[in-house]
Amino acid sequence: MRRMADLQERRRVLLARCAQQRAEFAQRMAVLRPQPRGPAGAAQSAARHPLAWIAMLGALMLMKRTREVVSLLVFIRSAVALVTRAAQLLRLIAHARAPPPGGTQGP
Repeated sequence: MRRMADLQERRRVLLARCAQQRAEFAQRMAVLRPQPRGPAGAAQSAARHPLAWIAMLGALMLMKRTREVVSLLVFIRSAVALVTRAAQLLRLIAHARAPPPGGTQGP
């Protein structure tokens, strides 16, 4: 009976240590990965995941349309670059049009 109690106590200690390590690991991962903001942010982070793109391209290539896949990849790459630059430009314009922080109010 004493052996069973010792084993249960050891199991409880190990489970507590696992929970502590799990929490520490989650905290470290949160530092490395920026948190998505809402459902749109979650979809955006999933779309940026390289394994998702590799899986999609692999599936398309298995459909025996390699030339079309490569053409599509080049088109997507160009479109992403263009959209990125447009977003940067819009952010720059919005920043330039924003009132200065702690601005003065008129008379």
